[in-house]
Amino acid sequence: MSEIIDRIDQYIEQNRMLDDCDHVVVGLSGGADSVCLLIVIKEYINRHNMNITINAVHVNHGIRQEAGEDEEFARALCERRKIQFTAVHIDAVNAARELGMSVEEAGRYERYRIFNEMCTDSKSRIAVAHHMNDQAETVIMNMSRGASLKGLGGIRAVRDNVIRPLLCITRHEVEQLIQEFGESYVTDATNLSNDYTRNCIRNVLIPYIENNVNSNAVKNFANAADELQKNFDFIEEEADKAYEKYVSEDNKGCIRIRNLENGFAQLHEVLRKRVIYRIILKLTGTARDIYRIHVNGVDALALNSVGSRVDICYGLQAERGYNEIILQHRTDNEHIPLCDGFSFDNLKPGETITLDRKLYMHVTGKNENVTITLTLYSNYEKNRNYVNSCYAKSFDYDKIQGKLCLRHRLEGDRIIINESGKSRKLKKEFIDRKVPENMRNNVLLLCDDESVLWALGIRRAENALIDDSTKNVLEVIINISDNQDKGEKL
Repeated sequence: MSEIIDRIDQYIEQNRMLDDCDHVVVGLSGGADSVCLLIVIKEYINRHNMNITINAVHVNHGIRQEAGEDEEFARALCERRKIQFTAVHIDAVNAARELGMSVEEAGRYERYRIFNEMCTDSKSRIAVAHHMNDQAETVIMNMSRGASLKGLGGIRAVRDNVIRPLLCITRHEVEQLIQEFGESYVTDATNLSNDYTRNCIRNVLIPYIENNVNSNAVKNFANAADELQKNFDFIEEEADKAYEKYVSEDNKGCIRIRNLENGFAQLHEVLRKRVIYRIILKLTGTARDIYRIHVNGVDALALNSVGSRVDICYGLQAERGYNEIILQHRTDNEHIPLCDGFSFDNLKPGETITLDRKLYMHVTGKNENVTITLTLYSNYEKNRNYVNSCYAKSFDYDKIQGKLCLRHRLEGDRIIINESGKSRKLKKEFIDRKVPENMRNNVLLLCDDESVLWALGIRRAENALIDDSTKNVLEVIINISDNQDKGEKL
């Protein structure tokens, strides 16, 4: 048995990956990492005479032409190794549209959903094939994007029911093991393209660092991530104590930080900000769009005078009281008037319409003065990158039904959520996306005669999509008057 296998065995045991386990679901793409993982787990179980069943699960995303060949390779491998095999087919592109994610994000979401469905009971584990190089890539990417200490810790060896036995070895060592096992693997051609950020880090940046800075860079990144995880865990334990001591909650959505002057304000800055982050997360229910600037703003209230306020995100507000900070959703019911709506007759190619309006922007969590620009482009260019972000959307102008209109919501408004035309109530969409109830009437809607095309800054409908038959493209862009970079992500 090789030194690499010894190291993996110790890693599994140190992290208690298979303790009290009776079933392992192994994600098997057919690539080198997953093939190595499957054999490592099978042989570990055999060597230790463990009563654990294995189910290798292959998820076919329905994207690449060679996906069927990958599936057959994975099936044949399991037949040779006498391992239970399950193949599941999904439509990752359609899932991305329904979930409002990128195709890559939706594919990952669907994979883990399927893996969890394959778990038979609470003693099941999901094994995935991340290794040290994946850890290094994640740390570099998170650091570049402005991650917090948690993000710099990268990938965990164990998270809930997910285990990663190969996180202690490099990609090169994975390939060494596959040779020892006498197995082959398939290669996903998209991993060789540098069009994606992670691929560029993998194929360009890390090789450069290894060749010109330190040949052990991958292991050093992985070791640093491990140390940062331990530091983060210690901070979390101390934050638990501080939260318990200084924070109180009521059943009306109000959270208070008590005993500021002689208690909370005297804590180390790291602990104060971790407690504040937890409070914001609890009140919003999502980590998206919580930035360092929001936490810093609340922390600064500890030094400010009574009555000082700061707006956070998702309609939250923090106010300095007597020896306390109060965090809750704003109770203002400001209604933004827009008459009965603003209708557009047929736009002409090249024509631009600009409107100055006030509307609720979900990203900032408050009403904003904005400029809305609508521009019609003819002669659709297939390879042009038409706008697509929370501040800008593109539409196939010829698929718009009747007149365009900017207005506020009406009773019964619906939004199309997939290409087959399935719709849901706009009210339900607002609830799911945690738009504060008192702000929903301030959301501006771009509509045609049939339905809502875009709840500005919240969700774009899945109708009037651009495709190969598109001739005219409508671009709608929102510019916030004082829009600033929100800073680092927490």
